[in-house]
Amino acid sequence: MSLNTSSVKFLNKIKFFSFFLLLCAIFFLLLFFGYKIFLIKDIQIVSSKQFTLANKEKLINKSLLFANEDQIAKEIIKKNFLIKTANIEKIWPDKLKISVTFYEPCVSLLVNSGFFSLSCDGRILQKTRDILQYLPVINYYQKLNSRSFQTGSWVDYKDIKQALFFIVKLKEINLTSLTIDIRGQDMLVFNLIGSQQIVFSNSKDKNVQDYQLELIVKQFKIEGKEFKKIDLRFDKPIIEF
Repeated sequence: MSLNTSSVKFLNKIKFFSFFLLLCAIFFLLLFFGYKIFLIKDIQIVSSKQFTLANKEKLINKSLLFANEDQIAKEIIKKNFLIKTANIEKIWPDKLKISVTFYEPCVSLLVNSGFFSLSCDGRILQKTRDILQYLPVINYYQKLNSRSFQTGSWVDYKDIKQALFFIVKLKEINLTSLTIDIRGQDMLVFNLIGSQQIVFSNSKDKNVQDYQLELIVKQFKIEGKEFKKIDLRFDKPIIEF
């Protein structure tokens, strides 16, 4: 009787162990096939321009489950300097949707051997020998050495960044810059269509200057006046007619 009980217990242990092994096998098979199902097989690019993804091969056959959208976006921007933003979206079970926007040239910066085409935040998008006719030109008081900068790098001079800021702000109030003369550390002269001039300061708060200019221009539009020169370097702007 005791022997039969021991045999039954032994058989039960074998059955339990076999069942456990079967469950483990099923689990790992599901894990394996699940992993295969969620491998990235297709990448959809949404772009306004022709765009070749530099690191596409590194993404194909990677697991969509563990793909980090922020990390992928940072890598795309790092490898493709003309891209301003990248948005990554997972489309289950096996697709990535990548939407990108591109930098647009904002200004031409005159350098020692041609021009830098700059974005509005100071990134060098292109080096050219000839001026791009549709862009305003920055004349810097000390011409930069073209060889010291690479395409895709940043021009991080405070006065140039300040000039870029005001180019954008002038566009917002429908004033078109033709040339910008940066004359030393505290004089940014914007030459506009119609022989008008606006002078900004590099040391005065840029947002204060922007606010003052917007008020002046709005008031002149209401009154139907045309200015010749606005100098915003001082606490009280100086206006010439």
